[in-house]
Amino acid sequence: MQFEAIEQTLDYKFTDTTWLKQALSHPSSDQKKKTNLNYERLEFLGDAVLELVVSRELFSMFPKADEGTLTKLRSGIVSRQHLAGIAARLGWGEHILMSPQLEKNGGREAISVLANTFESVVGAVMMDSNYNAVRKVSLHLMADSLANVENYLEVNHKGKLLETLQAIDGTGPDYLVVPVDESKPAGPFHAKAIWHDQVVGEAEASSKHRAQVAAAADALTRRIWEQES
Repeated sequence: MQFEAIEQTLDYKFTDTTWLKQALSHPSSDQKKKTNLNYERLEFLGDAVLELVVSRELFSMFPKADEGTLTKLRSGIVSRQHLAGIAARLGWGEHILMSPQLEKNGGREAISVLANTFESVVGAVMMDSNYNAVRKVSLHLMADSLANVENYLEVNHKGKLLETLQAIDGTGPDYLVVPVDESKPAGPFHAKAIWHDQVVGEAEASSKHRAQVAAAADALTRRIWEQES
């Protein structure tokens, strides 16, 4: 377990590295099972810290956003899949202490393990220091995510629609995008989300991408497939 490698990604130096060791210890590595020498308690703490840090940052970034919008933005940033992706890119998986069986079964790449580890490492920083320090670390880890939070959430609309429709019969939607005015090929654009030859959502936006995203969001709101069932 290379503490320095992890500390470099955090831009933080631990005073007591036992916190970091615990944060990188999967429950499967705790043979006694009741010693709490694994990341579960720190994961609990880190989850709460991340919610607070991200909530405060989004509150400042979007002064005119309502509660519902802020909640959606935060959900995208602190989603388990997103946190796991950050941990994977930072190479944390190779430093996690786990049982040989879990490692054999792909534990170092598992979304649940990586997301839990991300939260537990944040919790470890909190226990080793204070809120100001953990806020700095958290914002450092999620700088790119916060800078592109709107784009990240936009992709989720299409991903969520794809996931929802595939769960019904294994097929996803197609998108038809055309200029609102044919004399203005640069936009704005009108997009339709089509599933089984039926328009399930449609919208207009300034770019093709945003139009597709808006059409997917419209489809998720209307949920025509449920009305037809």
